[in-house]
Amino acid sequence: MRKFSFILCLIGYALISFSQKIKINLTCNEEWLCDQDYLRTELKMVDFVRDRFLCDVQVISNIQFTNNGGESNTLTFTGLKSFAGINDTLNFFNTTIDTEEIKRKKMVRYLKLGLIRYIAKSPIADQLNISYDASNESKSDTVKKKDPYNLWQFSIGSSGFFNGDRNSSSQSVGNSLNISRESEKEKFSFELFNSIQRNKFNFYYKDPETNKDTFEIIKSQQDRQFMWLSYVYKFSEHWAAGVSSRYNRSIVDNFDHNLYISPKLEYSVYPYKDFNSQRIVFSYEIGPQYLNYRDTTIYLKLDELQVRQSLSATTSFIKEWGSINIGVEWQNYMSDFHKNNLFIGGGISWNIFKGLKFGIGGNFQFIHDQLSIPKFAASKDDLLTQRRILATTYDYFFGTGFSYTFGSIYNSQVNPTFKGLNYGFSF
Repeated sequence: MRKFSFILCLIGYALISFSQKIKINLTCNEEWLCDQDYLRTELKMVDFVRDRFLCDVQVISNIQFTNNGGESNTLTFTGLKSFAGINDTLNFFNTTIDTEEIKRKKMVRYLKLGLIRYIAKSPIADQLNISYDASNESKSDTVKKKDPYNLWQFSIGSSGFFNGDRNSSSQSVGNSLNISRESEKEKFSFELFNSIQRNKFNFYYKDPETNKDTFEIIKSQQDRQFMWLSYVYKFSEHWAAGVSSRYNRSIVDNFDHNLYISPKLEYSVYPYKDFNSQRIVFSYEIGPQYLNYRDTTIYLKLDELQVRQSLSATTSFIKEWGSINIGVEWQNYMSDFHKNNLFIGGGISWNIFKGLKFGIGGNFQFIHDQLSIPKFAASKDDLLTQRRILATTYDYFFGTGFSYTFGSIYNSQVNPTFKGLNYGFSF
């Protein structure tokens, strides 16, 4: 058995001709528990594709939670095209004391075990070797792949949400367009979003003069248009540079037009290839910002041109004992350094010892750069319905907690009785 496991491990890192790799599509019912970037980094013996109709093997991860917080994961492998009829199912269990690092390593291990039978039956089975040289992959990435779109991906979407009761109602309609291209050296992103939102509140009360029941209707409009454009080029394992542009219109934020263009530079202390496990990154950007307001601001402006700079530091570590994610960002206008914004946030998850977990997280923001506040005073209705920007010097969020689990470790069963309604939808 030990010898067989060793052979499987060797095959998992085998040297495979890049142009003949099998294509897989992986979907998870709990996407937040599937670290897609990490899986793509570790499973270099296959090609990931974005749609099940394009793949040779469809893999579905179905995660169910036990009563004590454990996770039972069922991986279903369905062969398509030349692998039609070759199906398999593997199960594994994550205990309540497993860290994020342990969970994702276990996911990679079971994905490899399930994919072995397909790789072994593919035309490249006789090319398996005891090593896999990933350094040659980037050199032939775009040459050997037959991709008519040349890595470009497009997405068009539309959505609507409608809810209400006797006291209030809300309607929201959104439309989006996304275009992206990501390669070893370059990353391009374009996003266009339009949101139309209407809210109505019915305030019921007894009229003090007539002593009759009456009501008042309060309406709010929160329309927003947003555009994001970014291009980044990675010219080493530690340096990247690019340019980005942001545009938005917002009734709530008092913007008719808000356009910002900025070149940006980033330095990574650790090589970019280690981003799944450790990251310390510093970035800087500076550029002009044109602001056109819907109403005159408290600074008696209807429009203005500013230069804005931003400096940020991000650190992230995922280890066997837990994870640390902390970020700091400073922004200010060059015309007046007193108009600034400081954001500090992040979270720490710590597996102190077997069974005991501790977590703390949140953010705090010092706000001194609200240039778009209208000069007329906000009403009580504005405050309650949040239909306009309100002056503040800070905002915050904070949370902390711990859990201690003890008793039997043999609790990997999932009992589906009285589960209730559990649904979701995405588009």
